[in-house]
Amino acid sequence: MLLAALAVARTCGAHDQEISQEEAVELATGSASFTPCAEQGCVVVRAVQRGIPTRLYWLVGLAEDLGEDGRPTRFQNFLVDAATGEVTRS
Repeated sequence: MLLAALAVARTCGAHDQEISQEEAVELATGSASFTPCAEQGCVVVRAVQRGIPTRLYWLVGLAEDLGEDGRPTRFQNFLVDAATGEVTRS
């Protein structure tokens, strides 16, 4: 019974996606205090499930620039609700 409930919760949350990964990056960039650099690695996106029942969010990491070692010199992370587009700083 518990497994069935978890399966239903997972699948219900998965169908609520209205915001694409690309739209999430645009929304997060609009909320950032800088424009991320154009180099590969300056924008990182991951899909994450949160809550019960689960809900899909895009975790968007933005870097202003990369150092000589390839690591971000300044960055901000945002959670974008895939159903509503609401952006929160993480």
